[in-house]
Amino acid sequence: MIAKMVFVAALLASTAAVAQEADKDAAPEQIAAAKAIADRIIAAAGAEGIFVNTTDGVLAEVTHVPSGMVCVFDGGPEDRISIFPVQGGDIPHGEDVGCVSRDEAVDIDITLYATRYRPLPSEEMILATARRAIENRWPDAKVYDGDLTRMNFEGQSPALLAAYRVRLEGEDKLTMALVSHRDGWGFKARATGPFEDAMVVSLYTGVVFEGALADREDEATRNR
Repeated sequence: MIAKMVFVAALLASTAAVAQEADKDAAPEQIAAAKAIADRIIAAAGAEGIFVNTTDGVLAEVTHVPSGMVCVFDGGPEDRISIFPVQGGDIPHGEDVGCVSRDEAVDIDITLYATRYRPLPSEEMILATARRAIENRWPDAKVYDGDLTRMNFEGQSPALLAAYRVRLEGEDKLTMALVSHRDGWGFKARATGPFEDAMVVSLYTGVVFEGALADREDEATRNR
C-alpha cells in the first residue's frame, strides 16, 4: 500500500510537468485526435456554447464557459458532460453541469460539478446534501473515519470532505465528496474507488479537483 501511495503521489505530482512536456512535443495528429474527442463529448451532451474545446495537447480538454472549470478526458467510454435540467428557474440552463470520467489505471470514477446557486448555500449544506445522496444510494454505507489525503493550496481554504465505505458490485469501495465555493460558484467532486486504496482515492480526487479549479483560475488570470 505504501509503495502504491508513493508511486501514485509521484505520478500525480508530476502530471502537470509531464503534460506540459507532452503537449509541447505532441504531434499535430495527436492534438487533432484529442480535439475530436472533446468535440464529440461536447456534441453528445448538446453542450455547444456551454462548454468549449480548449484542447492543446494529447488529452481532450473542455472548459465550462460560465464557471471556467476545466475537465480533461482520455476518450474512455464513460467520459461525458452532463447539463442538468433547470429546476424552478433558480439556476439558468448551463449553470448546473458535471463532467464524468474514469481512470482505468487506478480504478477510480470521478465526477466534477459546477453550479451557480441562487442564493449560494453554505459549503456545509452542500456537503450534507452529498452525504444524503450517498446514504440514499447505499443504505448500508458506513462513514469512513480513517486517514485520507487532504489537499491544501496557498490562498484557498481546504475543500470540505466526506467519505464512506460502500459495497459496489460485490466489492468494498471508498466513495467520497469534496466541496469548495469560489467566486460565487459551488464546485463539487464525487469519486469512487478501491477501499483498500482509500488514501490513493482521496489523493487522486483532490489533485483532479484542485487541478480543474486551478486551471480555471489560471485562465481567469491570463484573461485579465
